[in-house]
Amino acid sequence: MVETEEIKDLLQSLIKAKKNLRLYPENNPIYKKTIDTIYGRISSAVEAEGSLTFRIRQYDIFLQDDLIYHNEDKEESLSLFFFKDGVREITFKQGIPLEEVEDFLKIISMDFDKEALDDDVVTLMWERDFHFIDYLVDDTILLEDEGYEEMATKEAKGAYAGGEEVLRAYDDALGIERSSAISIVPLTNNDLKSIIEEIENEPTDKTFLLMQILFDMLAEAQGKAEFQEITDFMKKTIVYSISHGNLDTVIYTIKKIRNSIKRSLYPDEVNPYLKGVDYHLNSAGCILALGDILDSGAEFEADTLHEFSHVLSKASIPPLISLLGELKNISSRKAVIKIISELGKQDINAVANGLSDRRWYVVRNIIYILRQIGDRRAIEYLTRSIRHPDKRVRKEAIRALGEMGSGDVVSILKGCLTDSDESIRVAAVRAIGHIGTIVSKKIITDCIRGKDFRDLSFSEKREYFETLARWPEGDTEELVLRVLKKQTFFKRIKNDETRAAAAYCAALIGSKEAAGILEKLKDSKNRILKEHVISAINRLNNGKI
Repeated sequence: MVETEEIKDLLQSLIKAKKNLRLYPENNPIYKKTIDTIYGRISSAVEAEGSLTFRIRQYDIFLQDDLIYHNEDKEESLSLFFFKDGVREITFKQGIPLEEVEDFLKIISMDFDKEALDDDVVTLMWERDFHFIDYLVDDTILLEDEGYEEMATKEAKGAYAGGEEVLRAYDDALGIERSSAISIVPLTNNDLKSIIEEIENEPTDKTFLLMQILFDMLAEAQGKAEFQEITDFMKKTIVYSISHGNLDTVIYTIKKIRNSIKRSLYPDEVNPYLKGVDYHLNSAGCILALGDILDSGAEFEADTLHEFSHVLSKASIPPLISLLGELKNISSRKAVIKIISELGKQDINAVANGLSDRRWYVVRNIIYILRQIGDRRAIEYLTRSIRHPDKRVRKEAIRALGEMGSGDVVSILKGCLTDSDESIRVAAVRAIGHIGTIVSKKIITDCIRGKDFRDLSFSEKREYFETLARWPEGDTEELVLRVLKKQTFFKRIKNDETRAAAAYCAALIGSKEAAGILEKLKDSKNRILKEHVISAINRLNNGKI
């Protein structure tokens, strides 16, 4: 079992590594030594424990229940670095390769204020699609300032006290004898303005009560002028409610309008005005108000956002997509993405229109939304996106096609295997493997047999062999054994990297035939080959396939 002090030292090494990777270029010996040191420490710890899970709080990091790190410095704190982007847990798993450790260190070493203005830790880890590093993200990202808890408690008590006053007012009202005849006095425009001003000046949100009053007034209204005036106030109250984070009032209003129309609770001539209120919720003004309150840091329950998305109509999709490009923080974008994902089921074409947006990050989010919806009608649009000039968009489109597509898109994905960017090629390999047809297998095996395969980077070759392991049939094992046995005089290092990737595949498919060859290679002078051969032998012997 790993000692707590060793893990504390590991975290201190990570902090030092962050600084070193910023200071030194990749070809510098200190850079390389830093990567190797961290890899060695993480590998040693996960081999001993099976996995290593860090729980992250604002200023603390825990291993199980042990506090192993504390730092409240907002510039230096490693825990705050992860916490502010919503990361709550990070797990390193057994068998983690050097490449994933290096990529992880590159991500946490980035200067997000200068190098990655549009990205954050979560986005970059998601793009990298780690196999041996898991992370848990909290969608509600809100850093608590000092004294927040005390302030919140006072506010809660104040709100509760206000609630008691309302209840007493109701009790007093119910105790008054009702007169036999009540004369209804219509409110003037100035009266309604006074009501709204009074509500705005009160600390407790009374928009729900105001909306009930407006519905009661509508029942007594006479003529188009009064219908228009009352429903105009309903529209203003909706905007006010959204801008103050009261989505419950909005949900209540739209549901009541739809129920009233369905059950004919109001005269037929009132219905067009009520429908106007319903449609107003989908306007650019209401959607912008939603964006402002989300960006201010307001938090909503998942059920509330779900209900809110159901009172919107597909007419809100264009302004929501426009809003998606203006939001400032990741939690706001996630909330809007969830809403569009719900609405998009009603109109795939309206969502797909967002793919023509000039902003790459909007296009990437639209592709993600189409992937969440999962409607195969979107495939036609997605195939066009793999030619997008921004590689992040291409990568997301490839991932979506891999999840949603079938054999008919494999040939399109094959064209991405020659992309100039390695991350795009790797994404295409994964997508082709995920589709999993016979044609998919042939594409992968043909590439491995190709003359240019040896010159690929080790991480890319490993992806190919990991994908090949999806088909653990006899001809797969034959190919793996042939690669393991292959020796060359020229480009020996590249050939050894290919053999290392094949050793990894041999372990994944449980190849007992490879055991003898692996034993002969375990003392190789090539570090990558040696590490992967030893790891493969251990997996085969322990049955951890």
